[in-house]
Amino acid sequence: MDDSTLVAFSKTGIEDRLSITAEFYTLNNVQANSAKYVLLSSSSPSLRIVFDLSPSFLVSNLFLSFSSLSLNTSFRFLGVWFSSSTSSQFVLKQARSMVKDMAALLGPKKLLAQHVAYLYNAILLPRLEFRLQTTLFSENTVQSIVTLMFSVIRRKAGLAATTPLALLFLKLPFSIQNAFYRFLSSHVASWQKIFTHPDFKEFASYAISYLQGFLSAESCPTTINLEPWSHIVSLQTHTLFNALLFSSQLNITWSLSFRPLRRNLQPALPFRSVLPHSIFQSSWKLWKNLNIFMLAQLVSPCGRYLMNWPDLRYLGIVGRKGRIPTWFNFIKNNFLSSSSSLLLLSSFSLFIRSYC
Repeated sequence: MDDSTLVAFSKTGIEDRLSITAEFYTLNNVQANSAKYVLLSSSSPSLRIVFDLSPSFLVSNLFLSFSSLSLNTSFRFLGVWFSSSTSSQFVLKQARSMVKDMAALLGPKKLLAQHVAYLYNAILLPRLEFRLQTTLFSENTVQSIVTLMFSVIRRKAGLAATTPLALLFLKLPFSIQNAFYRFLSSHVASWQKIFTHPDFKEFASYAISYLQGFLSAESCPTTINLEPWSHIVSLQTHTLFNALLFSSQLNITWSLSFRPLRRNLQPALPFRSVLPHSIFQSSWKLWKNLNIFMLAQLVSPCGRYLMNWPDLRYLGIVGRKGRIPTWFNFIKNNFLSSSSSLLLLSSFSLFIRSYC
C-alpha cells in the first residue's frame, strides 16, 4: 500500500490516529515497519517521543517511540519538499547536489563542450528552475551552485580553469544561459501573473501588504529602494523581497493592477518614546543588532495586533534563542487592550489609509 500520513494538532491526536491505523493494519493483515516512520513536530523538534496507543486486543504493541526531525531537516510530501525552519539551506543543498550529480555524470563522457552546454541549458537549468520556484538566491549564490558545470565545459573545450565566465557566456558555439537571470525572470513572471490575475487579487494584496508591514515601509515595496533592508538575514530568503530587490538592481519596473494600502508611519512610535528609560538603556544595543527601532516592526501588517514572540522568532525579527526579554513583556503588559488578546490599544495602533 502507499505511504500514509497522519496529521494532528497534539500528541494525543497522533496517538488516536496511530491506534486506529494499528487496528486497521491488523484487520487487513498489513505489515508496517515502524522503524521507517518519520515524525515531524513543530513543538518538540529533535526529541525522542513515546506514543501510548489505546488498549485493544487487535494491537500487540501499545507503545511506539520515534525521534522527531530537526527544524533544519527537509522532507518530501506529495512531491513537495518542506522544512520546518525558515532557512533555505536545504534548498541550496538540493540544488548543489543536482549540479554535482550531473557534473560527475558528464565529466568522464566523451562529449564536446557544445554538448555539455546544451545539456546544461536544456536539462539542468529547467530542473533547477523548478526546484527553486519558491527560493530566489543572489547572483553570487547561483553562480556558486552551477560552478561545477562551468568547470566541465572549460575542460571539454580545452580552456584553462581560470577562463572568465564572461567568455563562456559570450562565445557563440556555447550559448550558455545565465542561470541567475533565468531564475529571476521566472520569479518576476510568476509574481506578475499573481499580481495581474483576478483570482489571486486578495493573495497579491496580502503578500504586498505583509511585506510592507514587515519592512515598516510607508509606501508600496515596489516603489521604494529596498537596499537598506538587503542585509537583514530573515529577508535574504524572502522570495518576493528578493524578486523586487534584484529586479530593481536591473532597472526592471513592476506594474500592479491594484494599489495596496498606504501605511502612515507617523505614529509608528520609536521604542525610545514608549519604553521606560531603564529598559531602553539595557536593550538598545540588542535592537541595534536586530535592526528594530519602532513598535511598528513588531505588529501585524494591519497595524492592530502585536505579533507573539514565536512568530517574531519564526520571521527572524528577533533571535531564536533565549527567553522572552523584559522589554517585550513590558509591551505585552502595557500596550494591549486585554491580557487575553494581542489587540493593541488604540493609542498604539498604526493608522492605515488608502492611497490618494
